[in-house]
Amino acid sequence: MIPTEENRKIRHPHAVNNSINAISGAYTGPLIDCLYAVGQRAENKEDLYHALNTLYELDCAEEAMRLIRGLFAIAGMEYPYPIAVLDSLKQAREVFVSEFLCDLYEIIEEKRMEEKRE
Repeated sequence: MIPTEENRKIRHPHAVNNSINAISGAYTGPLIDCLYAVGQRAENKEDLYHALNTLYELDCAEEAMRLIRGLFAIAGMEYPYPIAVLDSLKQAREVFVSEFLCDLYEIIEEKRMEEKRE
């Protein structure tokens, strides 16, 4: 299931805000760029998406955040302070994981469109 705006509102009626969306948007792209070499296919990124989405759907946002934190370490990037703050707040953590998944899905879709043009 793709976390859409509609099901994010159902799941988090008061927690969705532009700040969390902006934080996710600022860090998801650079992280994914560091993890995946230029030229890799969209399906390579889908494995990560599906793993994180499964955790999200099972209400395991804390575990999803651990995986995201690990990805920053693998990429050789410092875990961003704004994400660390969100990680300490249960509801914000859930919203961040949802936003991260949406951003990652958009990255995958952009890559698919690029592959179709090639």
